[in-house]
Amino acid sequence: MSSHPPKARPVRLRLSDVRQVFRLIGEVREIGADPDRWRPHMTCRLRQFLGAHVAISSEIHFRTTPTPNVLRVVDIGWGCDEEEQTWRIQTEQQEEPKAYWLAAGVVPARRDDLPADPDGELVPIKPIRPVYGGTCFILSQYPLPHASAVDQLGIHRAWGDEPFTPSQHRLVRLFHVELGRLWKQDALKRAKDPSNHLAPRLAQTLDELLAGSSEKQIAHKLDLSRHTIHNYVKALHQRFGVSSRGELLARAGRADFIPRLSMQVPRHQGKELSPEA
Repeated sequence: MSSHPPKARPVRLRLSDVRQVFRLIGEVREIGADPDRWRPHMTCRLRQFLGAHVAISSEIHFRTTPTPNVLRVVDIGWGCDEEEQTWRIQTEQQEEPKAYWLAAGVVPARRDDLPADPDGELVPIKPIRPVYGGTCFILSQYPLPHASAVDQLGIHRAWGDEPFTPSQHRLVRLFHVELGRLWKQDALKRAKDPSNHLAPRLAQTLDELLAGSSEKQIAHKLDLSRHTIHNYVKALHQRFGVSSRGELLARAGRADFIPRLSMQVPRHQGKELSPEA
């Protein structure tokens, strides 16, 4: 007789529940990319869907500090309770990565050839485990290495309530993975995007063009000559492989919906980290 224990049966998900997961992904997309809009809506809907007491959605960003093995940790997000009351979360402290159940990657060495970044160096972080389960809580963590962050979903039930089922654990993870695909898509798109890692003046010129400014207005705003701005525009044409302003705006302005994070990655640093599957 085999001494190995029998394998657990795979948890089956109901089609109606899976549909609700993808319906919520669609709602997040429809609301728009502003995190102050899509995060509170998402937490309230997740709480309703799972019959939870509290749902919390947050992004946790990591930066180096002068102290070895200690990181600056910025936690930004939203929570929702049974009374549909929402609140915003924002904390900042210095911690060792293990305090957040995380495994830190190799802290990148400071680069003298990069401009000074007021937010500090980015740190690639990977959760030790993607999801933690319990009878009263579910914690799912999705790595965003291109942003030096981890997105986190926490679903909680009050003591004495019915415990979460294995299928509910799987549904939370399914939703989180599908949400995370949008950020992965963003990272891959930006890696191929000609606007990624533009020199500061070229980036400013492109932003002004996308806002509808003329070359004369851009020159006045940036305190540069019109000749210089015209050369910047020609450089952008070459960078994007276009021959007119209309083509440039169409190429540079095209973007699929991506739910924005509250902290943005500095242009000169995002290129140092690669997205995970």
